[in-house]
Amino acid sequence: MKKYAIGIDIGGTRTKVGLVDLEDGRVVDLVLTPTEKNNDKLFLANLHSQYLVLTEKSGISPGQIAGIGIGAPGFVYEDGSVDSTFGFLPFMDQHYHLKEELEHEFKLPCCVDNDARVVALGESLFGRGKGYKRVLVLTLGTGLGLGFVANGRFESKLSYAHMGGHMTIATTDFSCYCGKQGCLESLVSATGIIDSAIRSGWEEKNPGIALTVESVFKAEQEGNLLAIQIVSEFLSYLKTGIDNYINIYAPEIIIIGGGVSKGMKPYLQQLREIQFFPFTNYKVEIELSELDENSGILGSAALLNI
Repeated sequence: MKKYAIGIDIGGTRTKVGLVDLEDGRVVDLVLTPTEKNNDKLFLANLHSQYLVLTEKSGISPGQIAGIGIGAPGFVYEDGSVDSTFGFLPFMDQHYHLKEELEHEFKLPCCVDNDARVVALGESLFGRGKGYKRVLVLTLGTGLGLGFVANGRFESKLSYAHMGGHMTIATTDFSCYCGKQGCLESLVSATGIIDSAIRSGWEEKNPGIALTVESVFKAEQEGNLLAIQIVSEFLSYLKTGIDNYINIYAPEIIIIGGGVSKGMKPYLQQLREIQFFPFTNYKVEIELSELDENSGILGSAALLNI
């Protein structure tokens, strides 16, 4: 009898709950809902409701569900508790016992890890990183998620590098939510791109163009001068970050995912122009994710097998 798992990926705006075939590494079905950020009881009830929707639709019995895997924003301890979400999920900011609460809600075994790390695990096992020994994944969404996997496993047991997007790479006069200035996350995330456009007067200079990451990329491709400036700065910051990560992790492949990545295909070649190498004959590939919404779901479910 086939075994399945529930993989949960808590995103900046949406939470993705998926039913995963553990043998085939495949998302059978998924449900997307707005992320509940303030009420922990409602947060748990929503996840359980989505779980019931998936199992009822698929006809899979509870006995075939091996457990729940979840990627949470913040630092994850060995006991599956979470803190340091920096206000993203206020009820998790002070050592919230997520694993314990989920196991009580679902009556199933549960594994918890950092959200960006499970995305990297999913990419390493089932996505563009499959077959590579050292896989670095940058998730450019509401923020910047950083995950590194070596030989199909996390290099460190705990999510010590979950704040890796907050390396300072520029001198700026605006602050990141972490309190510092010039953080990579504040410059290359969707939030950072939108903020940059607003500061540059996008709405006054382009009154007929809605301000989204997609519209900025599209306008850049069409020759819009302001968009060209915004995208040029974005690419410069991202390249600096990538250069730094290469010197820290020496990955064989860097995979860029998240909502921002969907408009980045025209700029891949620029990102591949690496300026510095950690050792002789070092080579790295830089690619966009092909798993899209599924990487975090697959990686979360895979926690039950590693």
